[in-house]
Amino acid sequence: MRSVSVRTLLVGLLVSGVVFLAGPRSVLGQAAPAAPEDAAQTALIRQLLDRTRAAEMAVTAIETALLAQRAAHPMIPQEFWDEFAVRARREMPRFIEQLVPIYAAHFSTAQLRELVAFYESPLGRHLADVQPRITVESIQAGQQFGAALGVEVAQDLARKGARMPGS
Repeated sequence: MRSVSVRTLLVGLLVSGVVFLAGPRSVLGQAAPAAPEDAAQTALIRQLLDRTRAAEMAVTAIETALLAQRAAHPMIPQEFWDEFAVRARREMPRFIEQLVPIYAAHFSTAQLRELVAFYESPLGRHLADVQPRITVESIQAGQQFGAALGVEVAQDLARKGARMPGS
């Protein structure tokens, strides 16, 4: 196994964080989404993001991912992970603001009104309440699925004669 310096890992993680926060359009070299049609559409998008608790969802996703990253990279100091989490929370309003043109590109003003109305309904509020837990549980299920699948693939390849790390 190749030895990787802590500095290299930190740079890789920081780049990954920038890629995550920048979004796929920037990474793929595509143009950023157009600005919202008007102030009313912008207000509706911000209202929708508030009602769906988009910031809370993003923080939950980041914090859940950080747990896995900490386990996968024990050589990175705890201080890095703690500071990353603090900054992710602090910078979340800036990230949420970057979502406004993305939503504007995909929803009309009429659709946004309907979405806001849904999230103000009892069912919509319930969905917003449970969605963070569903997200965490789904990420955990995905990690378990991926780990089991990884073991299966490694065992199958080993039976075919492939050398796996640590074998």
